[in-house]
Amino acid sequence: MSTLEEIEPIQDQNSKYQTPKTQICAQNRLKSRISLVFPENIKFDEKVDEEEQYLFEDHDWELNNYEVSQESIKKDEMDRFRTNWSWFQFFEFFFYHIVFFIFLGPLMVPFFLMKPGLTLMRNMQFWGMSQGLYLQTFIWFGSMLGGVGYFVFENSIVTFTEVLFLWYALSIRSAVIAAKYATFTSDKILLYKKVLLDDKNFQFDLMMNDWKDQSKRILFLEQYRSIKRKQFEVTQYKFDFIAPPHPKTVQGIRDVEIEYYQDMNIILENSSQFNGFQIFGFLVNKFKTTNDSNIVFKLALVEAFLFSITPIMLKIPQLISDNISYIDTIRTVVNFCISCIAFCGSYIFFHLGFYDFNRKFYLNDQCLYMIQSTNRKFTYRKAIPTLNFNNLETLQAWSMIRSMSFDYGEQFNQRTQGFFSLVFLGFIFLMFVALLLILDMASFNLFQSILLGELAILLVSFTIYYLYLAAKLNSYFQDYEIQLQELKSVYLDILRMTDTYFIQNKEPINYIHKKFIQLLKTQCQGNLKQVEDIINSVVKEIDDNLRLLEIDKRNNPFKLYGVPITFNLLKSAGVGISTVFSYALQQRFMGK
Repeated sequence: MSTLEEIEPIQDQNSKYQTPKTQICAQNRLKSRISLVFPENIKFDEKVDEEEQYLFEDHDWELNNYEVSQESIKKDEMDRFRTNWSWFQFFEFFFYHIVFFIFLGPLMVPFFLMKPGLTLMRNMQFWGMSQGLYLQTFIWFGSMLGGVGYFVFENSIVTFTEVLFLWYALSIRSAVIAAKYATFTSDKILLYKKVLLDDKNFQFDLMMNDWKDQSKRILFLEQYRSIKRKQFEVTQYKFDFIAPPHPKTVQGIRDVEIEYYQDMNIILENSSQFNGFQIFGFLVNKFKTTNDSNIVFKLALVEAFLFSITPIMLKIPQLISDNISYIDTIRTVVNFCISCIAFCGSYIFFHLGFYDFNRKFYLNDQCLYMIQSTNRKFTYRKAIPTLNFNNLETLQAWSMIRSMSFDYGEQFNQRTQGFFSLVFLGFIFLMFVALLLILDMASFNLFQSILLGELAILLVSFTIYYLYLAAKLNSYFQDYEIQLQELKSVYLDILRMTDTYFIQNKEPINYIHKKFIQLLKTQCQGNLKQVEDIINSVVKEIDDNLRLLEIDKRNNPFKLYGVPITFNLLKSAGVGISTVFSYALQQRFMGK
């Protein structure tokens, strides 16, 4: 504990040359000096709260082993609000899964008993009795039979190209899994290495469980983490509407369960206003009911099936011949099954990222509807009434929900963003291969060309669509700025024509002007000074929202490799790629 010690005033030798006023000021400055005196025998605890660490000198903060326990999981979920991506953790766990899927399977465990240890092996479901271990062992067995078997069995109809594609499928599946661990804090990684987690806690960290289904637990945690990231005040998170919500809307808002908030001692005041946590939960649930997340699995399954069945379709004449062995038949079927499982797990990741983008678009559309002062339509239908802007708390709450709609689920978004960074490298590689083919500097047989072409179509389509969605998300910054400026102009117009509207009682033609004036008349009872004060306060709050919007636009846009993705950037990139390929085609034909 520190003690406060006040420094006594020191007599200045030149005080006789100072005026009484300057002497008093000097003494006041000396009196205001406060020093922090720490006892010499103080015990320094290395485990300092994460929020306080920036106050200290740089230090390798460690989590003591005795503090890692099942009880710390709940605290970790609450405190993991700062999102990060660790390439070291990504490649560490990518290595573990590559070794398991392609080379050793459960046989790898004895080699890793010392480091990282048996507990991590069991938490990754590489050891122990669990459904995850059975599935992953089956994948490994198929990889050995279909892949390594190529080098064991002679005169096989399974080509090396198929083996490479099988290993590619297992590699991207490993990358998807490693992306999860790359977003964990060092404390969470230590938790996985030191404590055997039950299946419930393991499943919670998977994207295809609580996050896909948007469980009550996720809905609370992601809002709470977003508020902590932005350092918002929870007590200001409530809304007042300019028009009463429909009874079904009110019921939908009230139906959002708040048990997790009560468990964390977050007080949600009962008032005539609507709580922001329930408003946001209502919007997320509304999107979920109109956009089935199960379509993600169906699309991924169809794509994985088509991609995995192609090699079999191309070898039908060989498969129906009498010379094929039972071993080749089994290996062909196993290759299909393992490829389908691996590709499906990866393509789900793609589509879940697209689904998350569309959820963000829905939430941001609703935020735009909340502040609309003109009858504009956006992609999705309006699900919530326009806000009462005369209530300053409502404008502050809108700033919170606007920011939250943009980075909702940041931890899971980091996974897809990191994974797509690797996919983008694959996209560049395929562009390079295409150039080599155009310039006749590389060649493939028909079998290889079809498989590579199928892969190119899929990856290029995914990459282009992902970049388009990223640019669309960043375009909301401009939409917000336009809406706020329009809203500000309405209030400035009312302020400029106060005498006309409040003394002469003339009504404007614009409905939103008319509605705001009616509210101001009811609220101020003809007190023009109060009207001007309210309008000036609202305009100031709008300016604050514009300032925060500009900060987010500058510091928190959606980026890839640190570059904000915009439509102008995509247009420039498209023109550049088209120019390069046009030149390559020209050289090819001129060469002929």
